[in-house]
Amino acid sequence: MKFLVLFLAVLLHYQLPHKTSVRRFRSFEGWLARVHRLPVVANSSADLRFGLVVVLPVLAFALVFWFVESLAWGLPAAALEVVLLYLILSELAMSDALDQYREALLKGDVQGAFLIAEKSLAVPALGMSNDARTMNESVMRAVLFRWFQYFFMMVFWYMVADVAGVVLAWLTLQYAHTRAEGKQDYSNPRAAWYLHWLEWAPVRVLGLTYCLAGNMLSALPVWRASLWNTGSSSEQVLTDIAGAALSFAPGQREWHSAEDDVGAAAMELEEWHQLHWRSLSVWMVWLAVATIGGWML
Repeated sequence: MKFLVLFLAVLLHYQLPHKTSVRRFRSFEGWLARVHRLPVVANSSADLRFGLVVVLPVLAFALVFWFVESLAWGLPAAALEVVLLYLILSELAMSDALDQYREALLKGDVQGAFLIAEKSLAVPALGMSNDARTMNESVMRAVLFRWFQYFFMMVFWYMVADVAGVVLAWLTLQYAHTRAEGKQDYSNPRAAWYLHWLEWAPVRVLGLTYCLAGNMLSALPVWRASLWNTGSSSEQVLTDIAGAALSFAPGQREWHSAEDDVGAAAMELEEWHQLHWRSLSVWMVWLAVATIGGWML
């Protein structure tokens, strides 16, 4: 059933993309602001606030779905899971922006590509620059990491812990990314710490998938080196493994032969995108085999 739910959610995600950006839903910020107005939340410790804002809703979702699963052979619960996964995965709406970014690069419009990257791809401010290499590397890192956070990590925790897992991952991600709003600061440093450990296992599983979908001889040593390295950020781990998986020789890959080679930059971005597709195909095949074999229901 999990494979069918996930397959339908991914199919809807790519066939009926939701017009939103990779930035967090404003509804979460509004709900968080209302919750923080409660004295019991505002005056509590960081761990207790995390429990009230994240863990408590997770338990409520799990309880509701546990009750619905007992109705009509679980079909309503399966339908709700498809809708929930579709809404969560639809926050990663980058296809149109990536196409526009590549088209701008192919036209030689580096400044136009920069504006698209900053506004539509949620890439941190790069500074106005005509250096296609620097900009493209930042875009590739940001797209790689956001695809992991808003797609693979959600799918991973859904497969591991059902609805409770995906809701926990999504709420923790939103809470960790919350920043100051007006005069109130709703950020929680403990949420970032929890998010780091929620990312630890899936980021290394995805890295192993990159090894299978790319150049394993180059990528596997990099993956082994990062396996028990808890100090490196998830973004750095993914970038190192993916760069090795896309190289054709051991060692760090040189992404551009010339700083003004915008055509090569567009082609290289497409290679990263294709690595995502191959990784997704690997996992869908594995999940299908596990479902048919009865290892995963």
